Amino acid sequence: MLENTERSHWLASYILPNEHIVRSWLARFPDFEADDIIQEAYVILSEADVSNVTNPVGYFHTICRNLVIRHYKKAQVVSVTAIADLQHDILIDQTPSAEDITTARAELRFLEDIIKQLPENCRYVFIDRKINGHTQKDCAKKLGISERSVEKRLARALVLISKFYGQREKAPQNTQTGLTRGNKRLS
Repeated sequence: MLENTERSHWLASYILPNEHIVRSWLARFPDFEADDIIQEAYVILSEADVSNVTNPVGYFHTICRNLVIRHYKKAQVVSVTAIADLQHDILIDQTPSAEDITTARAELRFLEDIIKQLPENCRYVFIDRKINGHTQKDCAKKLGISERSVEKRLARALVLISKFYGQREKAPQNTQTGLTRGNKRLS
């Protein structure tokens, strides 16, 4: 079970940024206020064990959908179109497809290959700043160089990376050429 701080972080990270998706879906049902359904859904989320939820937006959507159904069951008069919308409703699934996962993994491998081919001083700065998220000051201190040097090396790394991506765009079938000419590294 998530602690209150963890739950707040979970809600702020996964639900709030995507609330508009469920709100736009709720707009199809004119018989009640979307705000009321959203509020009830947050109450349910505040009490639910969300530690194993793999699709937070889909989970939130399901809660709201169930609340809509509950409201219609209590109502004495229900519009036919509302029932049809619920019957043909497709749950919001943000789970990436196998194709998306494969493409993302290929992109990561491609970037990893580029990073390996960067000049060593640029590679260390790029990894420290962009991957590990360290500040320029911390990176400079760790490497024993000036902050200006960190800035220059990072800029150089980014230029080389963008050139490599540019080469790939021009010749997508030849992604193994790298940043090298022959056996010599681009500098």
